[in-house]
Amino acid sequence: MNYIVERLSELRRHLDHLRELRPGVRGPEVLEVDLSLHNDVLFSLLTVAQVVIDVAGELSAREGHRFEDYTTAVRNLAKLDGFSQELVEDLARLPGFRNILVHEYVELDYGLVVAALDNLEPVEAFLNAVLVRLEE
Repeated sequence: MNYIVERLSELRRHLDHLRELRPGVRGPEVLEVDLSLHNDVLFSLLTVAQVVIDVAGELSAREGHRFEDYTTAVRNLAKLDGFSQELVEDLARLPGFRNILVHEYVELDYGLVVAALDNLEPVEAFLNAVLVRLEE
């Protein structure tokens, strides 16, 4: 369980950091001109997405559910108690968002980045659901 606990701790750190940064992101244009804020926000969003993927993959593997890609690892959460279909559908967008952050950073739509900052609730719900599983 140590792996998951460590990853959840990192997830909490980055979620809290993104909430601290959000007031400074007054719009997409700010991310285009403020390189420090740009890098800070994008790195934390990338980390949040990757941690969700990693923990979903770990939980899938522990339950014997196979997956060949990140999206399937996240979708496998629906097979586990504590993860609603609605939550899983929200989280299933993260692998694609992660890929955009990694591969399309030059032509990134900063409107999507701001929208991601405003939609961290599914990740919070994921974090809480995993914590509940760990307590059982």
